[in-house]
Amino acid sequence: MNLFHASLSLAVLQRYYEIFKAPLNVLLSVAYNEQERSGFLVDFRYMVRRIFGDSGAWSVAKGSSNLTFESVISHFQMWGHLYDLIFNFDTDFSDKGFNNNIVNQIIMEYRGLRPVPVVHNFFDQEIPYYINAEKYDWLALGSSQSSNFDDFRYAIDRIKKWGNQKIKIHWFGGSKFDWLIQVPVASCDTTSWAATGAYGCILYWNDEYDDLYKMNKIYISGPIQEKSGDEGKRQFHFTEYPWRKELEEYLFKTFGLTYGDLCGYNEKFHMQLVNTRFFTELERRINEERIKRGIPLV
Repeated sequence: MNLFHASLSLAVLQRYYEIFKAPLNVLLSVAYNEQERSGFLVDFRYMVRRIFGDSGAWSVAKGSSNLTFESVISHFQMWGHLYDLIFNFDTDFSDKGFNNNIVNQIIMEYRGLRPVPVVHNFFDQEIPYYINAEKYDWLALGSSQSSNFDDFRYAIDRIKKWGNQKIKIHWFGGSKFDWLIQVPVASCDTTSWAATGAYGCILYWNDEYDDLYKMNKIYISGPIQEKSGDEGKRQFHFTEYPWRKELEEYLFKTFGLTYGDLCGYNEKFHMQLVNTRFFTELERRINEERIKRGIPLV
C-alpha cells in the first residue's frame, strides 16, 4: 500500500529528501500549485517515488477553482506521460453523478488518455459497469459514502472479492490506520500533513501509548480543540505532554528541531515536515500490520 501526500509543497519535499534521502509519493492536482508543478514532474522528480495526477475535480466541485475540463485534458495530453496514474475529471460528487462523470471519462479516453474512474456510489451500477468493461486496472473510491467502515469495505468487496481481484483501488482523501490494516487498498492520499501543521499541531507515534494505533496529536500553541471519545484521549499540549522528553529527543535526533523551532520563525513549515514524516512512516506501519494479518498490499 502506498500513501500519497496531497497538496505537498516543493519546499517540504526538498527538505524531507535532504534529511532522509528517500523519495515521497505525491498526489499532484491540476487545480493548484501550477508554479511548482514542473519541480515535481521534472526538476526534482528524483525526490518523488510515484506521482499521481489529480484532475482537480474536487476543487472545482467545491468552487475553489475555475479549472475547465478542456484545460485538464490539455495538461494531461502534454504532461500525462510523467505521471504514474491520472484520474477522471469527476466533478459530480453526488451519489447520482455517474451519468455526468462517465461522460468525462469517455471523452478523456477518446482524447487518448487513460484516467482512473472514480466511484461515487458504492451501491448502484457504477462498480459493476467498470468491472464489466474489463479495461480498468485501477478504480478510485471518492465517495462521501466511505464515512463508515462497513460501506467502505462493501465497496472494496464488490470490486475485489466479487468482481476482479486484480483491480487495484485508490482511496481518495483517506488514511485511517484502523481501516487500512483490514482491507486490500493499494493506495490512498492525505492532506493531513499540511492541515494538521496549519492548525498548530504535530502527529507523533508514541510507542508507549497503549493501543495498536499509537498516534498522539500534540498541540504546539493555542488552545486544544476539545473532542470526545478516542480522538479526545489522543490530544495533548506539548508543555503538558507526559512523554515530552521522548518527543523532544525524537524531534532533535530526527529533524534537528527543538520546541522553539515549532513555535517561532517558520513554525508551520517545521510542523508540516514532522507530519510528512509521520504519514510516510504510517504507510510502513500499515503495510507491516497487513502482512501480519495476511491482507494483500495491493
